[in-house]
Amino acid sequence: MMQQITKIDSKENKLIKKVIRLASSSKFRNESGLAIIYGEHLVIEAIKNNLLEALFVEDISVDKHQSIIKKVNKSYSISSSLLKKITLLDNPANIVGIIKLHKSKMIRNNTEDYILLESIQDPGNLGTILRIANLAGINNVYLSKNSVDVYNPKVIRASQGMQFGLNINTNVDLVDFISHFTGNVVATTPNCKTTIYNLDLKQRTAFIFGNEGAGLSQPIINCTQQKACIPMVKYAESLNIAISVAVCAFEMVRQRTCY
Repeated sequence: MMQQITKIDSKENKLIKKVIRLASSSKFRNESGLAIIYGEHLVIEAIKNNLLEALFVEDISVDKHQSIIKKVNKSYSISSSLLKKITLLDNPANIVGIIKLHKSKMIRNNTEDYILLESIQDPGNLGTILRIANLAGINNVYLSKNSVDVYNPKVIRASQGMQFGLNINTNVDLVDFISHFTGNVVATTPNCKTTIYNLDLKQRTAFIFGNEGAGLSQPIINCTQQKACIPMVKYAESLNIAISVAVCAFEMVRQRTCY
């Protein structure tokens, strides 16, 4: 027996207008405590983390997604044309969800690892970094002010839902955080003699990465005692920030798991 689903036909429907605002406005996402996700995989991850509030399914795909629909209290059937209206990404998915914003706690715990990000701007980079953090077992990701919205649809797509289980905080005073963290604090900078491979990363570590173009600000550099670079055979001004995070995070994993 098919799960009951409500049909929406009009783009003037209040709920449809709300979904469009969630897709385009970070301010509205923060005010409402909601965000939008696209695609079956993200919807399943949201259900696993008890975050899914409502579901929108393309009318011709309702039968296909019955196993998901039956797990959701509020499900809506919409046409292909209406689906395109609520999808701001390329290649619209045939299933869209509204999720609650994951509530994170500001933790100053010197027994945990952290990735600290200063003024990161690219949604794809942030989403990839969140995936890396999850895979490397780094549960805390803290962003300074003027960083891209964690619930930007492009960030969520790039993270593939791995961010739902992380402790993510935004608008963090990173200088203040660093000054109170007694573990290993490592700033990644391109011009220094110490490489990431020379460091002892077996103790709890907070890695700090800067803006894609400007790098780390001088106040962050000044308050960080340990600075390290990623050695390269050929010169380049910098590595992509997500690649840099991956190199550092998995060097830490290597040191802790290989003997």
